[in-house]
Amino acid sequence: MKRLLVCIALLCMFSCGQKAPLKLWPEVDPRMSVTLVEQRDGYTCSLIEYNAVGEERLQAYLLVPDGASAQNPCPGLVLLHDHGARFDIGKEKLVRPVESAPEAVKSSALQWVDKNMDGVFFADRLASEGFVVIVPDVLYWGARNVPQKDVYEGQRAVYDSLLRRNVIWAEQTLNEDAAAARLISRMPYVAKVGCAGWSMGAHRAWLLAAFCKEIESGAAVSWMTLKETQPSEYKASDYSMLIPDLREKYDFPDIARWICPKPFLFLSGTTDRLFPYESTSRAFQRMQDIYKESRHEGKLRTEFFEGGHHLGIPVQDTVSSFLSGTLGTHP
Repeated sequence: MKRLLVCIALLCMFSCGQKAPLKLWPEVDPRMSVTLVEQRDGYTCSLIEYNAVGEERLQAYLLVPDGASAQNPCPGLVLLHDHGARFDIGKEKLVRPVESAPEAVKSSALQWVDKNMDGVFFADRLASEGFVVIVPDVLYWGARNVPQKDVYEGQRAVYDSLLRRNVIWAEQTLNEDAAAARLISRMPYVAKVGCAGWSMGAHRAWLLAAFCKEIESGAAVSWMTLKETQPSEYKASDYSMLIPDLREKYDFPDIARWICPKPFLFLSGTTDRLFPYESTSRAFQRMQDIYKESRHEGKLRTEFFEGGHHLGIPVQDTVSSFLSGTLGTHP
């Protein structure tokens, strides 16, 4: 349990741009298998299974643009889903479910993107623009949903269960996300690899960019603030993102020291009630100062958009444009 926390403490003694001493869990043979393939407009959507950590076979959607090949590689992207206190779907919050998916899953996914993403499945959009996209489920979401009497409060039980095995939930998620990054980085039709996410997906994205060498760029939407503005008592929804020592000793903007000098985009809404403008603005300034101190200030973008906790089409436009500029686009 203490491995990640100790390494994070050590990281704070290193200046921006130096190699992070954090070692992710040992790599395993991914042994990817394809369950089904569905042709879509300009790309394929595959349901895949692969090894990440431990013995569990993880499930993800893999979207590949038509024409991608070793001679014509595309940028790769690990796209990370949000929390939203909606657990019956995970990867389906970003990828249009395959036709054979249960009707309840398809209905939930449509409701989610209509409410939060202006009706657009962001992964499908990015695939149509030339990105190879992998979208895995986090433990407790989608195909990995764990039946609980009280599904919201059940998050505490998951955290405690993992802790009894000396595992921190957020550490396991980070390692699983890193496994997804390694998996697509080894695909012959993938060039540079980045990551992106909204809400909890943003939290996952900035951790992944900080500690996974395969990630070369990324974007985080609607997750950045200052520790002093956060309640001292944890809610059930905090446990999937909780790294105790990090929250006790360091502030959220410090992550910039470990992402730097990678190009990265942070976005937040001016009226986001979860991450208010004032605290987020101060956090953004601290992050800019970190990049400036290392003489990489031009590589970090911290911006606000009009609106709240939402991944609408204008915000998607900004993320897509940034990733295209930093990772390249499919010819």
